[in-house]
This record gives sequence, structure tokens and C-alpha cells, in this order.
Amino acid sequence: MTPQDLISKAAAALRLSRQERQDLFTKAAEALRLTRQDRQDLTTKAAGVLRLRREDLIRIVHVLIVVVVGVCVFAVIASVPGWGATHALLGIHEAPNAGTTSAPLTVDQAKNILNRDFAASYLGQTTSGSASEAALRTAYTDQGLRGADGRVKLASVQPAASTSPLLVPHPQLLAVSRGFGYPRFIVAQTVTTDGSLPILHLLVSPDVATPYRINMSVEMVPPATVKPFDVLPSGSPLVTSGTGLAVAPDTLLNLYAAQMAFPAKAASKSPFVADSFSDQVRAGAAAASSAVASQATFTQSHTVAPNSVYAVRQADGDALVFGVLVRTDSFAVKSDQNVSTAANKAFVLLTGKKVITKSASITTLEFVIFAVPHSGGQSTLVAAREQVVAGSGS
Repeated sequence: MTPQDLISKAAAALRLSRQERQDLFTKAAEALRLTRQDRQDLTTKAAGVLRLRREDLIRIVHVLIVVVVGVCVFAVIASVPGWGATHALLGIHEAPNAGTTSAPLTVDQAKNILNRDFAASYLGQTTSGSASEAALRTAYTDQGLRGADGRVKLASVQPAASTSPLLVPHPQLLAVSRGFGYPRFIVAQTVTTDGSLPILHLLVSPDVATPYRINMSVEMVPPATVKPFDVLPSGSPLVTSGTGLAVAPDTLLNLYAAQMAFPAKAASKSPFVADSFSDQVRAGAAAASSAVASQATFTQSHTVAPNSVYAVRQADGDALVFGVLVRTDSFAVKSDQNVSTAANKAFVLLTGKKVITKSASITTLEFVIFAVPHSGGQSTLVAAREQVVAGSGS
């Protein structure tokens, strides 16, 4: 690059007029034939014309030289085939291909994550105040966090939760996700020695910036069992479309929610086997309606919580489907009536109301896990748990 080219770039960068550029060229040309002292004097005069300090003009020219040389060098490197080593030295790499046949976690890494989250869960349930809140947010996510918050709030009026998984010496790692996409998951099971029901745990990492946290921990329904998953080093795939299953996971959960409504609604043939959990929920709704019949009208609805359904393919092609239903119990008090809620300690603790005169509602999360066959046949409830999380009344 000639001196004239450099001066042209400097002039353009400084947004000089055409006449001012010509003046600068003339003085620069003369400088090329002058002594060192004369060129220094000319530099000083050029800076004066540009209304800059001499040092600032020199600095601008130096920067332009470095930028232009750098661009030229980079262009040469990028254009020459076979310069892979040079690209590597510059930190230039093509994006790696996403792995689809291996797990993103080793067994030890997955177990460390389990221990971390279980420890935070235990801390959240055995402390109070801000320490408890921080620990719960470290351990849980999404509806799992909402359920854990509700369990802690109502600990004084509800039966104690099952033994903390932290106290189980060896959690059993059942499955980890396959490939390096998101969301990622871990499935584990804990079994205590005190005769309590086994608990299935789903941990989820939705994106690269979010660590694995507990999405749900659910007691198994006797005599249910869980079929094996693919070997841990290979990981297990998420089912995203329902292809290859007797029923799509989202469809299954929506139908299950609909069949538990109260008053009952007509339903088509169920793709799932009858189970004790839904029987108990329906029986509880009927009992509540009967208890307040003379004072209020009772209804109950169930909806699938948004983004709560995860399905993990098992080794034989079946799938284990995790989901959360939101149950809403609604009471519409009849004219000139009131309903005493003193006996419902959870409602009183959440709302501070012992009597309602207009309406009331109670929100409960229902965590459910189904075994879904890959071909014909009905799905089976494997695990279920419910947790009251909110209430309102007037």
C-alpha cells in the first residue's frame, strides 16, 4: 500500500472534503522529498490543518496501517486451502457435529448432579426463610419447584414428606439423555430401607445455561415396575412426537386429565388402565360435593401444565412418560349461605380464611408417570403424587 493510499484512507476516516484531501495529498507528496526534520514539520502542519494534535494524527495513521495489514493477512489465510493448522492457531473451528449415539454425561457426573440436587432439596426442607428458598431454587425447577414450595409452606399441617433422597445411600441411576441437544434429563430411583414406596425422580436441564434440577419426585404405585432403558453410556432418547407409541404422550395426559373431571364428562375409550390414584381423586371430589351440597356448588377440573410432559424411550421401544396436571377445586357459595373451612387446615394456612361467603378455590398439582407401550395396548400408571400449592376465597 502506497503512502497516498494510506493518506486517502485516513482522510476518508476523518470525513474530509475533496479539497481538503487534495491539500493533504500535496503536502504529503512534498514530505516524501524532504528531510526528516522537514517531514516532522510537515506532519505538524498537517495536524494543524486537520485541527488535530500532531500525536493524534500519527496515532490515526498507525492504527489504519495495523488494521489494513491485519485484514490482508486474514484474507490470505482464509483463502489458502490446507491451512487448517493456521486456522486452529487462530481459534477458528467449524461447529462440531451434534452427537446422537452417546450420552452427554458420564455415570459419575450424573451421580454428582443427583447428590448436589438431593442435598439442596434436603436443606430447603429443613431450614427456613431465605436459606430455604435459595436451596429449593437450587434443587427444583418448574412445577417441581412450585410443588416443593407448597410442601414447605404446608409442612405444619400435612403429613411429613417421604424420607429425603439424601438419606438414601445409593440412588439408582436409571437413564440419562442421548445426544448433545436440549432439553437433557436424568431419571433416577431411590428406595429406602424403612418400607416406604420407591420414588422416581426426573431431573431436567432445558438449555446450556441452566443446570440440571429436579422436575418431579413421585412415589410409585404398587405393584408397578419400570422397564430397563438403554445402557447409560449410550443414553436414552426423548420421544418428541409420539411416533412409535400406542398413544402420543400429550394426548395421553390430556385424556387422563379429562376423565377425572367432576361432574364427570362423557369420555371415549381410554388408552390407559384404571388405577387407584384417579379412583381416589374422583371419590374425593364426590365426597366434597356431597359435604357442601346444601351450601355451595362444587366442581373440579384438571388440565395439563404447560411444557410439563417428557417421554423417555426404553430399551424395548416402550416409553416412560412424565407429566403434571393442575387440579382446581372450585366452590360457588349459594345465596345467603356460608361455608366453614376451619377443618381444612391447608386452605386456612394458605388463605387465612375459616369461612367463605361467595367462592373459593384450591389448586393442587398432580405429578403422574405412565408406562406407554410402543404398540397396541393400554398405558399403565407407574407413579403418582399430589401437592396443594395455592388457595383463595372470599
